[in-house]
Amino acid sequence: MLASIVPVFLVILLGVAIRHFRWLPQDFFPSVEKFSYNIAFPALLFGGAAKLSFRSGQVGELALATLLPTAVVVALTLLALLAARTLPDAARSSVVQGAMRPNTYFGIAVSTLFFEPEAAALVMLALALCLPVVNIVSIIALSWWSGSKTDYAKVGRTLAGNPIILSTLGGVLFSLAGLTLPAPLANTLDILGRAALCLGLLCVGGGLVFSLQGLRPQVLGWTAALKLLALPLVAAKVCLLFAVATPVALAACFYCALPTAPNAYIMARQLGGDARLMASMITLQTLLAAFTVPFSRNFLAWLA
Repeated sequence: MLASIVPVFLVILLGVAIRHFRWLPQDFFPSVEKFSYNIAFPALLFGGAAKLSFRSGQVGELALATLLPTAVVVALTLLALLAARTLPDAARSSVVQGAMRPNTYFGIAVSTLFFEPEAAALVMLALALCLPVVNIVSIIALSWWSGSKTDYAKVGRTLAGNPIILSTLGGVLFSLAGLTLPAPLANTLDILGRAALCLGLLCVGGGLVFSLQGLRPQVLGWTAALKLLALPLVAAKVCLLFAVATPVALAACFYCALPTAPNAYIMARQLGGDARLMASMITLQTLLAAFTVPFSRNFLAWLA
């Protein structure tokens, strides 16, 4: 898997270099983030989900092997937050995001390089099943700990207008309807999707934070442990308990082992979370993922 991860990290490092050496104007990354989040990334998700098959028995197994572990880890995270009484509310919402959200750019880029097309499609299917759920949980957490009375109408509007949720659900419904994308539209979405992967990884690099100012090492450490170790291990245990087919189990463990999403920083910044802490989580987990993700396929054997 190293040959698949190294190219991804080289593009991320290019993003680090662009920001550090100021090779491009200061507004490059904010503009690219906005384009990627609202246009290119939704195109990638819609196009990918629209091409998937949701009529096989693998869908139920994959939903069980990804959503159940996610629910378990979210519950563990909430229990840990109950004990962390001095942690500010804004930081709590960022912890919830950091413990469950996957880096889709990282996941698709690595899976398409490392897995066979059939297995890579299972990873994409896992993302299609889980992204609406984790985004809904993230928005609820951000609203709950926003520091003001929860405006449920605003939460509803935020959910209804979220481009990630809309594009993923749109692609799923398109596939379930048995429709086929016209070739010109499919090719357009593919071009935007490839741009989303490249630009997304650049933005990951541009958003990495290497400052110790305001660092919460304990919070960063156990959030990384929940996301990179506990979540894939719980997924592996669920797969073994329910005798999930091996290809589905491998895709589920890989999905659950992904570092947290760079889009979580955008949501934290826009919806009142601790964006500085979120950026630190993204940085730490992205760096650690180079060592932890390659072991995701071994978790099944270790727990067997």
